[in-house]
Amino acid sequence: MFDPPEKTAVHGTFMRYVTIYISAIGSFLFVFVLTIGANIWHLRDVFSGREKDNVPKNNDGSEKYRPKQPYPDMKNLRITKDLRYYALQLGLDLEEYDITTEDGYILPLHRLVDPNELEDERARRAPILLQHGLLSASGAWLAPGANSLPYYFLEQGYDVWMGNNRCEFRPRHATIKGNLMHSEEFWDWDIRVFAAYDLPCIIDNVLCRKPHHDKLYLVGHSQGCTQTILLLRNPKLKAHHNKINHFFALAPAIFPGLLFHHRSFIKFIHNRSPTSYNLIFGRGVFCGFLGWCRKRIGTTKLYLTLSYQMFKYLFGWNIRNNYMDNKVQHIQFVMNVSYISSKLMSWWLSYSVEEGFLNQLQSKEAYETGQNYAFTPISTAEANDEEKVIGLGRIDSSDPAFTRTQEQQDIPVSDEKTFFPYKFEWFAFNKPKEVTPISIFICGNDFLVDGKRLASHMTHYERRLYKEGGNLKVIELPTYNHLDVIWAQDCIGEIGHEVDREIKVVEKTNSTLERKVNSLGEKLQGNETENEAAASRSSNMKDSQEAVVGEETPRTDGVTQEETQGEQQTAESNAKVEDTDKEVATPLVTLDPSKHKKDTANT
Repeated sequence: MFDPPEKTAVHGTFMRYVTIYISAIGSFLFVFVLTIGANIWHLRDVFSGREKDNVPKNNDGSEKYRPKQPYPDMKNLRITKDLRYYALQLGLDLEEYDITTEDGYILPLHRLVDPNELEDERARRAPILLQHGLLSASGAWLAPGANSLPYYFLEQGYDVWMGNNRCEFRPRHATIKGNLMHSEEFWDWDIRVFAAYDLPCIIDNVLCRKPHHDKLYLVGHSQGCTQTILLLRNPKLKAHHNKINHFFALAPAIFPGLLFHHRSFIKFIHNRSPTSYNLIFGRGVFCGFLGWCRKRIGTTKLYLTLSYQMFKYLFGWNIRNNYMDNKVQHIQFVMNVSYISSKLMSWWLSYSVEEGFLNQLQSKEAYETGQNYAFTPISTAEANDEEKVIGLGRIDSSDPAFTRTQEQQDIPVSDEKTFFPYKFEWFAFNKPKEVTPISIFICGNDFLVDGKRLASHMTHYERRLYKEGGNLKVIELPTYNHLDVIWAQDCIGEIGHEVDREIKVVEKTNSTLERKVNSLGEKLQGNETENEAAASRSSNMKDSQEAVVGEETPRTDGVTQEETQGEQQTAESNAKVEDTDKEVATPLVTLDPSKHKKDTANT
């Protein structure tokens, strides 16, 4: 179920180009209409007066964190698509590694470093990996500059890595050649490859450069959480489960939110049949025109304006927690709109994909009444930790103690074929001590995903393995929206501090355990050394005695040879008596009382 799907047969040359041209026109018209819709939505806010409220708040840091100036020289800061430029502006540097997945895709892996630090010091930092969301890339994490999570984590002493899924802004492959933008074979993948190939490849390449560490900390945003949970759900990837110390899920995209009921373009995509979807969006890159716009006009003010309107319309985003300076917003936008496949977007939005994300959408009434995250136990009494699970975590309905009430049976379960069925246990193949600890950050103003439904699932249906307050933590951010978790002025205070605090607890626990193990090892090694020394002394004494017995040197004191032999026999007899006394005193020898009595009687 979690393995990547089989490759779809590609079209012949003629049909491939027909599909490319038709989908190019269809995608352009879709983006054009979407842009017009976003512009109308923005004008409506302007004329209604709501846009006046959509301004950054004055954050003086009186609560948890006082925001810094994002970049030292804001006046002369350029807008560029070069991520390393912004790292250098912060007095840091950016290393880039080209890594290759098992199926041949070449991904850029970024590492934020302090250029003044020695390599040995850097190697001893605990690694933390940040994984981006849908249509995003590694640069989105660093966009807020000195107030970004990567910058803060580096300050706190961590080795900061930022991963990229296929294909970021540069489609590349080890074996597929030609124009990759038009290659059906190259773009034939969905969400499952991120969990099966991309994320394991990223984790392995981080750890292979960390000789002192065999685990890392993982922070995911939106889709970055989706692929991580998919990885943790797959028993075939258990080796990689053990490489994650703790998973921090920021605005996790596991269940869809209310916003999907209010966006016409989502309904349009959702209701398309597979044939009409492929005609409009093709079987290659999804809306490649968006990437073309970023490439051509990404550094212009037109791109800033259009992106602001699109983000506000698409994600229900506002800038109340963002920055007054338009340059920071511009950097945030230019580090997004990465290339993805049409097949991936079909998984997110199409009804025809049974395991798709949007097939978990609840009714409007459920979101309004709170039924979207309600807990409906299997038995009439509230379910407890003794609930029985079988197979992939389904409740054993044959047990009368766990039968559903008629009211519960009337509630439709429409997500059984999806990757994240709400009422089924996801990690049933694990033992309690084998699961990866998780911290979930859910946002009160995030209507794109349903964080409360995920929190409810984890606290109720996963409680055989996860204990809230223990290996599961749920942190609610009432004023945050879907993008604030990486872009808000005070995201360090709301998220960074919590992540740092949790990691320090884990590191302290691991350090204490390591000291105990080392101490025990030293004691065992000391005991082995003492035993070897004692054995050596015993061997030397025995050799010495044998040498004395074997000598036949003539006596010069007038004693005869017979007398000498008699003295030797007496000495040997005394030595045997002494050895017997030593054996009786040795606690490792167990005496049989019954045998001892029998021997005494015979004597």
